[in-house]
Amino acid sequence: MDDWKPSPLIKPFGARKKRSWYLTWKYKLTNQRALRRFCQTGAVLFLLVTVIVNIKLILDTRRAISEANEDPEPEQDYDEALGRLEPPRRRGSGPRRVLDVEVYSSRSKVYVAVDGTTVLEDEAREQGRGIHVIVLNQATGHVMAKRVFDTYSPHEDEAMVLFLNMVAPGRVLICTVKDEGSFHLKDTAKALLRSLGSQAGPALGWRDTWAFVGRKGGAGTRGHPLCSIKGLGGAEPQEVGWGGEHIGASGNGLDESRREMEKSPHAGVWAPMSPHSCLLPGPVLGEKHSKSPALSSWGDPVLLKTDVPLSSAEEAECHWADTELNRRRRRFCSKVEGYGSVCSCKDPTPIEFSPDPLPENKVLNVPVAVIAGNRPNYLYRMLRSLLSAQGVSPQMITVFIDGYYEEPMDVVALFGLRGIQHTPISIKNARVSQHYKASLTATFNLFPEAKFAVVLEEDLDIAVDFFSFLSQSIHLLEEDDSLYCISAWNDQGYEHTAEDPALLYRVETMPGLGWVLRRSLYKEELEPKWPTPEKLWDWDMWMRMPEQRRGRECIIPDVSRSYHFGIVGLNMNGYFHEAYFKKHKFNTVPGVQLRNVDSLKKEAYEVEIHRLLSEAEVLDHSKSPCEDSFLPDTEGHTYVAFIRMEKDDDFTTWTQLAKCLHIWDLDVRGNHRGLWRLFRKKNHFLVVGVPASPYSPGSESNLFIDCPEGLENRQNLEDLDFFLGWNAALRVGLALTQETAVPNPWTGPVRALMLTQTHSETLRHWTRPALSLLFVQISKAG
Repeated sequence: MDDWKPSPLIKPFGARKKRSWYLTWKYKLTNQRALRRFCQTGAVLFLLVTVIVNIKLILDTRRAISEANEDPEPEQDYDEALGRLEPPRRRGSGPRRVLDVEVYSSRSKVYVAVDGTTVLEDEAREQGRGIHVIVLNQATGHVMAKRVFDTYSPHEDEAMVLFLNMVAPGRVLICTVKDEGSFHLKDTAKALLRSLGSQAGPALGWRDTWAFVGRKGGAGTRGHPLCSIKGLGGAEPQEVGWGGEHIGASGNGLDESRREMEKSPHAGVWAPMSPHSCLLPGPVLGEKHSKSPALSSWGDPVLLKTDVPLSSAEEAECHWADTELNRRRRRFCSKVEGYGSVCSCKDPTPIEFSPDPLPENKVLNVPVAVIAGNRPNYLYRMLRSLLSAQGVSPQMITVFIDGYYEEPMDVVALFGLRGIQHTPISIKNARVSQHYKASLTATFNLFPEAKFAVVLEEDLDIAVDFFSFLSQSIHLLEEDDSLYCISAWNDQGYEHTAEDPALLYRVETMPGLGWVLRRSLYKEELEPKWPTPEKLWDWDMWMRMPEQRRGRECIIPDVSRSYHFGIVGLNMNGYFHEAYFKKHKFNTVPGVQLRNVDSLKKEAYEVEIHRLLSEAEVLDHSKSPCEDSFLPDTEGHTYVAFIRMEKDDDFTTWTQLAKCLHIWDLDVRGNHRGLWRLFRKKNHFLVVGVPASPYSPGSESNLFIDCPEGLENRQNLEDLDFFLGWNAALRVGLALTQETAVPNPWTGPVRALMLTQTHSETLRHWTRPALSLLFVQISKAG
């Protein structure tokens, strides 16, 4: 070692130069894993800070509200406002009569009195948010309609516009706001309020208070100076054509309402007046408005007191011919308002229908039970579609109303149908459940010879071939003991997944929403053990339980024969309807002949499924089923895909697949022994669970989709959506101080959707139970 010398050819050793910061960061940024971790960490930190800030805001708001609730401010404000008013003017003894109208608007209370009689008083903490509307008869002063539109929520402003357009000219309109009424008050609604003469209504802001009294104007010609003002181009509504053609929407807009009604072309809403007319503003009799000074506070309570001159009875009445139909119409139109041209003096809409008879109608003598509550406008729309369906038998229809409400009974009497009112029992879900039981029991008692009953609800449109569909399939319930029901609703039948109106399926779930019940099933099995009033259970979820279903299945069509249009209900709101119900496909073709009905019997259906699978082409499972390219661009073919399903109740992969297919994904619906049938690109698409389904190619096969690749690759993006959704819900939760959720498994997803205002496709990923419970707690904290 002593003789060793370094080679002169080798470069002398020295300390390694430190890499420049530019090269260091360039290397880190080109490393995808490091970049992904950096972005994830940054996004999570940012969102966590935002969430913490929002939680602090919510807690501060809750503390402020609690302090406000301890102080009897509303009553004091009401008394103070009343004291500041001038004494009411005495009515003269002349022929011109006058009404004294008093309107109060505040954060927690609304109040309307006519001649000292209270016609509206709402100070409940958990309901009544939005714009309250009252319609008075201009000759007598009696209340013809009372509505509340929660215009904090989506689509409620469209319902308000539709209602106000349906009110006859000359009626006295009273509007007042409780809590908040501007969040979803869009331009169409503001334009209509402007057309009524209101100045403050179109400018209504966050948590403002507002009271308005006016008279609805009549129609003017397009040559009138006011008709050129933007927003006054509306018109008195008329009905749609009952032959099946939808005429359109009014000049005021309401595109969303029109599109919903196009689901049911014969359901009947309204159409515009002459293109040469417009809606002129009527006289404004009084208006008060108070702006909210800050985001976290409300406008000062306002109390409006005004005189309303009454018109002559001649101006408020129509002179129809003296017939039985017109006598029913006159009784109806003298009591209620908001039903459009059914009360038109010149050309009233028919209230009697003559649909074509149904040859060999096997359901002619089957009773029809319509389950209703206090939603008379829904009931009116539903009964028009039902009475327009081919093969309907009006004498077999009974409308069961939960509670002693006058207006729903007036709607029933208008159409000359039988109506029965029940005394409400219990609360919330249990009340609905007890109403169903009482209605079903009464139906079979009224018709003791009936083997079946058709069960409908007041917020359903009925297809023109509804009774034809039942007539062709009802014999299956008699001949096949493995069947539970026949339903007109396909849970997975959306516009992009349903195609063939002549095709039927067997499914293990009970869809409801227009279904046939066998008397023996109800009397021997369901009625004796129906949930008692103290159990806050949903009746349909109870019927879907294995203890009731006992392995039996229901028959459903590929294209639904009913359409759920209601967005207001115990378990329904605008967000939930937008995400899961609005885009359902609805049959509008009359006289559809169902194909191979007898193949729906138990043994024959197994043969049919095996035939379909033998003819089906297996899809390329290396592609993502969430992508459009997963199915070829063909039409009329049958394809099959296999997904992981370890046991009968393992629906993890199916739920993820349902999310990316944009179909029902809150629980499992529409399956038959681990197989789902739907359409994509006009191709019959079969999905089979492996290895649990008896239709799987075998447990040794590894050809199946474990988790949809598109979702797996986008998991980080979904996590980001999760946090963004959480953050959005927290922000929206600041204003939800009057909501109370029902803590049961069904309303959890509904509640999660109520708290968000993001696009409906994103909302589908916010129905995780843990997050739903979090939303419930946040909303209670307020």
